[in-house]
Amino acid sequence: MKKLFFFLSIVIICAVIYIVLINTSGTLNISILKGSTYTADITKEIGISLYTIIVLCAGLFAGAGVISLFLGVQQDKVKAYKRELEKTAVSSDSNASKVEVLEAKIKTLEKAFTSVVDERTKLEVQIKELNAEIDNLNKK
Repeated sequence: MKKLFFFLSIVIICAVIYIVLINTSGTLNISILKGSTYTADITKEIGISLYTIIVLCAGLFAGAGVISLFLGVQQDKVKAYKRELEKTAVSSDSNASKVEVLEAKIKTLEKAFTSVVDERTKLEVQIKELNAEIDNLNKK
């Protein structure tokens, strides 16, 4: 779509330039300042081709200015959105690393818990053996 509009604008500009080149002989009277009842009008006589070129250039510059204004606003919005995305990416990376640290801590605690349970069962077995020996000694 952009290419179509760009192509159409180039064709229109070329058509205007072609019409200007064909009509180089005509002239226009342009009022620069409108006078009151006591002062005269200030007018200038210029060729139609020069007038058309001036209007064409003024239109092009005005259009470029308006477009650059809107383009600048859009670029500011895009930059703000990119900053926001970077912040969320950093916070998600931070959260992911925090989760990994917590998972490592949980694994360490699970290993410590299983070793404590194993030690406890070993101690319980030793206590039973010692109680059995004490009972044997008391019976003798």
